[in-house]
Amino acid sequence: MADKHHHGQGHHFLMVTIAAQGQINPARHLARHLARIAVARVTLATPLSSHRRLFPGSLAAAGEPDDAAEEAPLNLDGSGVIAYAPYSDGFDDGIHIDAVDPGLFMEKLKSHGSRTLAALVHNLAVRGRPVTCVLHTILVTWATDVVRDLGIPAVHYWIQPASVFAVYYHYFQGNQCFPSATAEEKDSSYSIELPGLPPLRMKDLPSLISMPNAYLSAHKEIFIELAKYEKPKVLVNSFYQLEASVIDETTELELITIGPVVDKRFMYATAGSRDLFEEDSGNYMEWLDAQEERSVVYVAFGSLTRLTGRQFEELDLGLKESRRPYLWVLRKDSRSEEVGVQRILKEGKGKVVEWCSQVRVLDHKAVGCFVTHGGWNSTSEAVVSGVPMVMLPQLIEQATNARLAEAVWGIAVRAEAGDDGIVDTVELRCCLDVVMGEGDRAREIRKKAAEWKEKARAALVEDGSSSRNLKAFVNGL
Repeated sequence: MADKHHHGQGHHFLMVTIAAQGQINPARHLARHLARIAVARVTLATPLSSHRRLFPGSLAAAGEPDDAAEEAPLNLDGSGVIAYAPYSDGFDDGIHIDAVDPGLFMEKLKSHGSRTLAALVHNLAVRGRPVTCVLHTILVTWATDVVRDLGIPAVHYWIQPASVFAVYYHYFQGNQCFPSATAEEKDSSYSIELPGLPPLRMKDLPSLISMPNAYLSAHKEIFIELAKYEKPKVLVNSFYQLEASVIDETTELELITIGPVVDKRFMYATAGSRDLFEEDSGNYMEWLDAQEERSVVYVAFGSLTRLTGRQFEELDLGLKESRRPYLWVLRKDSRSEEVGVQRILKEGKGKVVEWCSQVRVLDHKAVGCFVTHGGWNSTSEAVVSGVPMVMLPQLIEQATNARLAEAVWGIAVRAEAGDDGIVDTVELRCCLDVVMGEGDRAREIRKKAAEWKEKARAALVEDGSSSRNLKAFVNGL
């Protein structure tokens, strides 16, 4: 077994994440890359509530492996297995993260999670599948404490861009360029200069920095844990070419770019996705087939964003006034009760779905623009597909992503919200014209999107930078 471990084989990785689609997706994609490359077994541990949604009818209890929730081997020799197992986050019946106090959520997540994750590690060992390495995402840094005494290495998997990691790193280091509580420094014109990054305005910073809560403290724990090691390794869901300047400037840590971990081979090889939301049964792909090339506006705001009635009205009117066909993902839990889908369909050229395979949609030749909240999964999926974006950031790191996409990578425009925080009809329509029109800026944005698409795909091929980095990481364990 030791010889196999030296070459990355024989490993059993335990990937730990919270019950959020935006974290489960990159964890699952990386799990599949790891399983293939390392000829390894990977168990993806998610809270019990999400495990039950991923596997309806599962009888596994928190802290127990679920042999019924196992994917077919990815390699021809029977290796490369992805398994799933639940732990408890204290909300076993499920909860929308916005509906609970952040402090209470983190307290229950850590106390219940630590106990049931420890049970899972023990039960896996009893079954002859000892964990050899733990990977964890944001908010579950406590997983390192669970396995520390067992001598199992734990590595942080940063699912946002390296640039956002650097912002938090400098913030927690006490960098003096960040504004204090004075009103003057918090003015919208205040600019922050950080190594390897473009100037960042207050509105470009992660929302946790501008509006701190317990989730900011959970982010701080990441850097407290990393500070215990000399030159700690962090896996980053990005690729080197996209963020070379900030990666080269962050010399105190080893940021290992292994992304973007968009697993298209798996998406196209399976009939439907395994998400927390049920894919719409409507014929949206056939509808796309009937549209002209690069004519469709795809609209989706991820798995957490909830639209107010006013936000919805402005978006609805802006899309109709653009006179372009659009495909809008509108979850029932993302809109006010008074928002009805039937009214949307009475006018304009729109098609509305509850949920869809975003990777397949973005890859479709009919899609010419992605109106997005700018979460990193959505942003990186757009990069890989070469689709320009109109970005309406809402929270967390999305504003920083929008700043990078517009000012550094040149593949998007950020729609500016009014004083009430809402992007109005006129602004949305103008942004769509900028991105999908025939002006010089539109052509430049499309050119840049095509260039980054090729660079992203080059990073992911067998001998690409991200693939080499992941192999080197595994071989170094």
